[in-house]
Amino acid sequence: MAESNQFGVLYGILQRFQKAGILQDLMLVGSWCLHFYRIEFKNSDEIPAVRTMDADFLIPNIYQLKKECNVAQILKEEGFLPSHNRESGLVKYDHPELRIEFLVPELGRGHDNPLEVKKLGINAQGLRYLNFLTDYPKIISYRDMRIKVPEPAAFALHKFIISGRRLNKEKAKRDLEMAVGLLEFLYEKPREVARIKSILRDIPAKWRKSILLVSNKCFPNLNDTAKKL
Repeated sequence: MAESNQFGVLYGILQRFQKAGILQDLMLVGSWCLHFYRIEFKNSDEIPAVRTMDADFLIPNIYQLKKECNVAQILKEEGFLPSHNRESGLVKYDHPELRIEFLVPELGRGHDNPLEVKKLGINAQGLRYLNFLTDYPKIISYRDMRIKVPEPAAFALHKFIISGRRLNKEKAKRDLEMAVGLLEFLYEKPREVARIKSILRDIPAKWRKSILLVSNKCFPNLNDTAKKL
């Protein structure tokens, strides 16, 4: 399945979200961020390529959504069909080229069931550590759009955290490959290394410890950086 075909479908959805006035309230997370990092860094092929059908949209704060929008209807018009998980109640949206899922940061005790996002007419899965990404947003301009993604440094460090919590070992392996590949690229850029240092200083000590336990095995340069904080 060609990445270009998948991106064409994703680009169409981004356009529809922008036209509906909700794109500014969403953050694209997951491996499709890599595509936009390549664009930001002048299509650098040193950044790992996208290798998934999944496109994940994070809603940083459902209570600050500015507009109402029937997202399910937009996706239907673009060829997506809802896929219901009977056990959890979560709804994802499937297209022959792409699967879209909506996420929210899970805080406090969390939620056993997906969270209803009434203004958008969808539900969203709550996951831990997503506030790590929302704390470090980056806007990437592409054609006529401004797309919100996590900063590359935050994206990579977040992957180290969640890789250790994955039950699916294959997904954990992909997380690490993406994180290491991206960090190898970022470590060639002094400004990005400075951001890595800043993020490591700012995040909770427990998060930093989890990251460094993983990086010690697969990217020890990060541990050397942490010693200089």
